[in-house]
Amino acid sequence: MRIGMIRSGVALAALITTAGGHVAGDEAAFSRKARLEFRVVATGSKGATHPIGSFGEQLEEGGSTTANMQVSVDTPADASPCQSSVTGSVSPPAAPAGPLPLWQTEATLRRAEMDDIQVDYVWRRRSPAGDVTHRGSARLSEDGHALLDFVPAFEASSGCWDNVALELSASIPEDSAFTDRRIGYDLWLVSEGRGNRLTRRLQLMGKQGEKVEFDYGTFRSKLTVGSRPNERTSVMEMTTTGNIRSRIQPDGSIEILLAANRGAHPREGDWYAEAHGLKKVSATPGETLRLELPPPASVKEPDMFKALAEQHVALILTPTLVD
Repeated sequence: MRIGMIRSGVALAALITTAGGHVAGDEAAFSRKARLEFRVVATGSKGATHPIGSFGEQLEEGGSTTANMQVSVDTPADASPCQSSVTGSVSPPAAPAGPLPLWQTEATLRRAEMDDIQVDYVWRRRSPAGDVTHRGSARLSEDGHALLDFVPAFEASSGCWDNVALELSASIPEDSAFTDRRIGYDLWLVSEGRGNRLTRRLQLMGKQGEKVEFDYGTFRSKLTVGSRPNERTSVMEMTTTGNIRSRIQPDGSIEILLAANRGAHPREGDWYAEAHGLKKVSATPGETLRLELPPPASVKEPDMFKALAEQHVALILTPTLVD
């Protein structure tokens, strides 16, 4: 099968993997905003967890936000659901109200890139049991969250929750001009080695900022392992999975985050190995990009590792704008 979309005159940006699993090349450098949110969640006696309140703010890199969050629960007299609330205030209260915690929080946005949001934070928990302060840093994916604090709530006056917790989450706000735009992905998998060549194609589409998963399934190839006179043929089952997330920029370019996993295991064997490739890049619509995936690194047999390394696997991506 030929890859028809790679034409003469189309620039190929080769994204070569490094030993650490990432790839070298021109990084997309878009400074952007992120929305940070402190959220209180509560867990009941049956194990279900519910959000009961949050405070958030959209920040530019270097910006900070603070919040004072008092947790309270009104214990119902009958079997009706718990009535929970989180009360916020600009100025820190003089003392916590009730047995549940008062959290005083501060967060500074250090980095805001696609699926890579770095935050420095400080929280102080004030309660009748005493005060606790913690300072730390979190690296979050988009819509990911980090657990900052956890408090058991065993007192009868605490209501019907077994515990409450403080979380930090982050997201990238979408540009309203592109929120409803869609991006198409023509994505080829190419595997080559010792005269053998295999290609598979996926055609995908996603909204602005949406993470689109892909999976090429399992494909088999015969690898020549070792050298004469001791060489042998091994049937290897290989997989390639991953995801794409991209955003249209005001200048018309597309910021792309492409991540992929390459896995391998012998059809007659009990081991499995994989490697990861990742690239952030800026491209113009219709430009073709290539991501070379590293061979699985945890293969203990040297001859097998060499054979897998000689089997070159690449993803070839052409993004387009969908009208």
